[in-house]
Amino acid sequence: MESLRSFERFFGMRWVSFYPSGTAALHHAIQSCAIRASTRTPEVIVPAYGCPNLIAACVRASVRPRLVDVASAGWGYCIEELARCICPDTVAIVAVNLLGTGDTAAALRPLCRARGITLIQDSAQHLPRVETAWAGDYVVLSFGRGKPLNLLQGGALLSAQAPPEATRAEAPRVPLSARLLTGRVAAYAFNLLTRPEFYGAVTRLPGTGLGAVAYAPLRHIAPLPDRFARGASAAFEDYRPAPSYRRALWEPVLPDWRRWGIEEIRSGDGEPDPEPLRLALLAPSRRRRDALVDRLARAGLGASRLYGAELPRIAGVPDIIRTQGPFPNASLLADRLFTLPTHSLVSADTVRQAHRIVRAWCREHAAPAHDSSDICGH
Repeated sequence: MESLRSFERFFGMRWVSFYPSGTAALHHAIQSCAIRASTRTPEVIVPAYGCPNLIAACVRASVRPRLVDVASAGWGYCIEELARCICPDTVAIVAVNLLGTGDTAAALRPLCRARGITLIQDSAQHLPRVETAWAGDYVVLSFGRGKPLNLLQGGALLSAQAPPEATRAEAPRVPLSARLLTGRVAAYAFNLLTRPEFYGAVTRLPGTGLGAVAYAPLRHIAPLPDRFARGASAAFEDYRPAPSYRRALWEPVLPDWRRWGIEEIRSGDGEPDPEPLRLALLAPSRRRRDALVDRLARAGLGASRLYGAELPRIAGVPDIIRTQGPFPNASLLADRLFTLPTHSLVSADTVRQAHRIVRAWCREHAAPAHDSSDICGH
């Protein structure tokens, strides 16, 4: 199949397998690591802040998730704690690319090689348009709702070695929405709902679930049929030349926001991605973050607290997660982090409206003039 071979060439001639979701693809990577390991109690290291689907993939693979705190500044692992947590049962480290900020996988690769540990890059929130040198043994992609290549379903696992013959014991259940909407039509439909004039109204409707984060077990893991592979490969060819996420629209206001105590979150991977899935920002404190996000959300600007908590405090996580910790850096990150949309339907007017709200928020939360901690500089 020529379109699939083109997909494989783009990703450095890695083997590509398609699954019902990025979480299912991650499950298969973790399961492969556990099968090859000599230990009977395999563990996989994941960051203490992240999507609860990280945990669902581990649990479905019967592998213990070992949480490790994030760095005190920027995005990535706290390397000192990571080194302490590696043990003979560690079979893999998952490096998560948070909204396109980077995953520091290149820095983790020497550590993994020295310890004989598999490196998995979870790139569900980042899909490059140019050929990239991947540091991981496995790379996980997602094509679900709101992801860079938005097909409303599906994910892919890129592996350096041919995967074992997959079982098709359970057929994936494809939601009706995914059968009706594919490719650009799906992306347009989803992004239409994230326009400021629509998103604010939709998130206020009961029963939508938009913006709610909770743990859910992984159920469907069987590989998707060849027809999905053909469709995803063709959609990727359309995706590459047509950028749909832009950081540039927000750049004019970021210097002011930095002076007012709002900063972008960065990783150790260098310059920020010009096409992040969302703009990831840090407010000075949880109280101020919540006040600002509530105000931006009421204006329908798509502001989000992302996951809202570190993994042990996510609703519904199993006891094996809830009892781990504490993770002070992850807790502080969860308290301060908020995001804004960057998709192509965000306009300059959206940015100006957000800027007015942030400026008013800053003035209202300014410290007294004699307080040297005054973030607004008044």
